[in-house]
Amino acid sequence: MRVLVVHNRYSSRAPSGENLAVDDEVRWLRAAGVEVTVHEAANDDLDAGGLPARVRGGVDGVWSVRARRDIVQRIRQERPDVIHVHNLFPMLSASVLSGAAGQAVPVVWTVHNRRVRCVGGGYFRDGVPCHDCRHGWRLPGVVHGCYGNSRLASAVVTMGTSRFRNVARRPGVTPVAISSSMADWLVDDGGFDRARVRVKYNGVAGPSAPVPPAEQQSAFVFLGRLAALKGIRLLLDAWRLADLDAPLRILGDGDLRDEVGAAADADLGITWEGQVGPDQITAAIAGARAVVVPSVWDEPFGRVAAEALAHGRPVVTTGQGGLSEIVDDTCGWRTGRDPRAMADALREAAASDHAIATRARAATRRHSKMFSPAATTATLMGIYADACRETVGRGSQ
Repeated sequence: MRVLVVHNRYSSRAPSGENLAVDDEVRWLRAAGVEVTVHEAANDDLDAGGLPARVRGGVDGVWSVRARRDIVQRIRQERPDVIHVHNLFPMLSASVLSGAAGQAVPVVWTVHNRRVRCVGGGYFRDGVPCHDCRHGWRLPGVVHGCYGNSRLASAVVTMGTSRFRNVARRPGVTPVAISSSMADWLVDDGGFDRARVRVKYNGVAGPSAPVPPAEQQSAFVFLGRLAALKGIRLLLDAWRLADLDAPLRILGDGDLRDEVGAAADADLGITWEGQVGPDQITAAIAGARAVVVPSVWDEPFGRVAAEALAHGRPVVTTGQGGLSEIVDDTCGWRTGRDPRAMADALREAAASDHAIATRARAATRRHSKMFSPAATTATLMGIYADACRETVGRGSQ
């Protein structure tokens, strides 16, 4: 099978779970014997090109004639059996999906965020959930500059994603949600036909070396952006209520760095380590008793939680969005957004080696069954096969 993967890479200045997911998927497909070629654009090119490049990127974000021409040429050159589309904004745009869908080749679209309905992509603004934008009314997202804190950029994204949604609903395009939560949203808010929507979780590799038992560790670990939607304030509130004699390691950076720094200054048990690389992230998870994922928005997936399971680490989480599918009661604690409930979970995790050990074993089993490279690649191959059969069926009608 030949697959053409299409992706507009996010800036390398900040970690991107979506970039990681695409890179992993390509590598595992190749390992499974699939012939994969990649058609990419990179936001780093916009940053390096200065104002002229950003202006061109703004125009392309609505509809890029050049990008459409390039993808059609690439398809005719590569002759893929399947075209797999990920992010297309801002440099590729809906024009690429339109060009791909017009080539009588099945198109699979992985839905990583909610931007075809919400300008910001997460239904979250000014520290709280927001649903001001709705079907036929997306002006609030532009007025509030929900994309890049810019009204102009938000207007471009609104126009571009509206066109994208229209193209994505054509026959021949298979939407693939990264969680059942996202699949429900695609149907209920996105207006997609439920029969066409598939679910394929992001895969996460397991550790490359043995890790020590979770119950022998003492540290709780938070990994992620220091942003309101990631629930760092909820975690700090719960940590104060729990009053534990245990370390809390916070790895990441973001707008709330001052609050996190102040909390670390006031509590010797809290360590803020800033932004770190992949090796330090892996080491932090391996050295954790439990990983805390306190997101207060509806996570499309929740990669950090899946990484924790891969390392046999229980997860304390709100269970918002896709997190409720990654973590169940066998491998962690789902507390909702109540700081007292989260504090209770932290206390139990700190006090009970049995609770940690039992959940750690369940975490490993759950990762192997649902989020391992083998499991997720098999699901994706099945989606490709179904898409090819459906295309042949339409051609014979």
